[in-house]
Amino acid sequence: MSTTEVDPRVEWCMKIMDQEGMDMESEVMYLSAPVTLGATPAATIAISNFVYRLPIKTNMGAAILATPIAFGCGLLVKRWRENINRENMATMKHYILTHPERFPEPKRTKYIDLIEPWNAGRL
Repeated sequence: MSTTEVDPRVEWCMKIMDQEGMDMESEVMYLSAPVTLGATPAATIAISNFVYRLPIKTNMGAAILATPIAFGCGLLVKRWRENINRENMATMKHYILTHPERFPEPKRTKYIDLIEPWNAGRL
């Protein structure tokens, strides 16, 4: 079964899972792992200096040298996690395509049908 041939029973599901080339990740999520790991050396040394009652800026040269390395490790962690997510998505799509009987299309309901009447809870 090629990517263009989709069982009509699960076509609705494939439309939901299709991102249409759009990246759904915000800038904050894009930079969260690299920035967090990049800030870790400076924070670790600052906390260590505080615990040992040294001036906070002592040994910050090592933190400055370690920050780009830690930022790069954050990018690698982010890329590794994206690959795992991509593989999980492909596995889910494959399962849906091979077992369409387990994914019936849900019936469409209007929002007004889901609203229940309001009853005042007075005594």
